[in-house]
Amino acid sequence: MRAVTNAGPLIHLSWIESLDLLRVLFEEVVAPTAVQDEVLRPGPDVPGVAAIHGAFSVGWLAVRPVADRAAVARLLTELDRGAAEAIVLMREAGAHVLLLDDRRARTHAQHEGLPISGTIGVLRLARDRGLVPAVVPLLDELRRRGFRIGADLVDQIGREEAGRRSG
Repeated sequence: MRAVTNAGPLIHLSWIESLDLLRVLFEEVVAPTAVQDEVLRPGPDVPGVAAIHGAFSVGWLAVRPVADRAAVARLLTELDRGAAEAIVLMREAGAHVLLLDDRRARTHAQHEGLPISGTIGVLRLARDRGLVPAVVPLLDELRRRGFRIGADLVDQIGREEAGRRSG
């Protein structure tokens, strides 16, 4: 399965040293040029940047420029450049899923009928495939680092995981 990613999932998964989950879960992970620029802009001392740089360097995280610049320009009225390029690249690359965390970008992609997931979806998929034992501790660490997620969703995932352990 091929995934196109925006910056959010790359950044957030790198914070919890789980960026490699993308490499394991997807046959190909592609980011548009604007996303590569965004995630590599901070210095190497910023948490997670070294892992992202390494993923691009070894090639399992590929960068691909967007061909339809006019489509990107139309989206820039409501989305940032990375999200706009990711949405356009999703169609151009024939990807199966678009990885986004930004609420506005997710809403736009859903209105276009694009299959989306995000950091939480990746973590749940990793848990379901036995790659991580539980999502809640990872969400707690993400929240500690500033990731915004409602307590109700964390509670729901906690109940899922409790049900899995007792079932």
